[in-house]
Amino acid sequence: MAQTPTPISPLDQLKKDLATAQRDVNDLQKKVNLSTIIDRVEEIQNKVKGLGSRISDLRSNNYIFNTSLEQKAQDFQTRWSPIYTNVKVRANQESIHLKAEINQLESQLVRASSNSNNVALSRQILTPLNVSVKNLQQKVNASENMLRGLYNAFDSELNKYLRNLQAIEWTIKEFKTSNISLLAQEFLIMGVKAVWTKDGKEDKSDPEGTLYLTDQRLLFEQKEEVATKKILFITKERELKQELLVDIPLQYVETIKASKQGVFKNQDFLEINFGSGAQYSNTQFHIFNQDCDDWKGLLNSVIAGEFIEKRTKELDQEVIDKVKNAPTICPQCGATISIPVLRGMDQFKCEFCGAIIRL
Repeated sequence: MAQTPTPISPLDQLKKDLATAQRDVNDLQKKVNLSTIIDRVEEIQNKVKGLGSRISDLRSNNYIFNTSLEQKAQDFQTRWSPIYTNVKVRANQESIHLKAEINQLESQLVRASSNSNNVALSRQILTPLNVSVKNLQQKVNASENMLRGLYNAFDSELNKYLRNLQAIEWTIKEFKTSNISLLAQEFLIMGVKAVWTKDGKEDKSDPEGTLYLTDQRLLFEQKEEVATKKILFITKERELKQELLVDIPLQYVETIKASKQGVFKNQDFLEINFGSGAQYSNTQFHIFNQDCDDWKGLLNSVIAGEFIEKRTKELDQEVIDKVKNAPTICPQCGATISIPVLRGMDQFKCEFCGAIIRL
């Protein structure tokens, strides 16, 4: 049989309630400074100020696309300055009023605590104090919401821009550890962590690595540690396996399908079909940390030639002419050449007779 709990005395209950009130007031003492808001706008300020140097780093690492990066960064800096000033001023004004109220609550709490032996008197002070604490908590929340409203739209837009910037930065860093060699006039656009699901169904044996998109090719490099020695199903030795498994010119791409899979539809997949002559007729990738629809749009944009207009460096006309004037008939066997000729290529092999054709 359960024991009946010992009833708490009015004096002990008062002490517990005073301790709770003290914690609430202490919490409000921190919040009335609106430090959460101030810290956030300072964080945004640092991000905006750092845009220029981050873009300069990308350019120095030979990322030559998306000429609007600099323009958008300047636009963010111009727009953010008055928002930042306004939030700081309004936050200071709000904080002054909130601090005045917290001072009154502190005085009431001192009075209630100093009369803790007089339960009736202390309760007369504590009851309205608790109401005032709740009211001030609501006022703090209202002030924070009002101030967030001054920069939320800007913050959301900036974060979208930063996600793209971070993806490019990650791509460049990851590519530095790659074994892939780009052609002389080929440039990296984007990369993403991926699993190549060879049969369209992902399993543990599917290679993990990075899917890269250049202005001329789609590349997948396996890069993962694989078990080389197991004893009783326990891995004892591992080695890094790094190998280019997919290397397909974009001219072969026929269709691109983006899909959300999984129970919660939060897994991003890309299915790409290629034309005759490609290394594979179909590939499917499970990509991570980026949106499949964004990648579909990116691929279509590159294939349509839109990125040629977004370069910070002009294409060498001699290189363009070399591709344009590339032979369409093999001089050795007379077969029609159907393989794509990419910028930066000096020669290629006839797919029929194997003859080396120089450009």
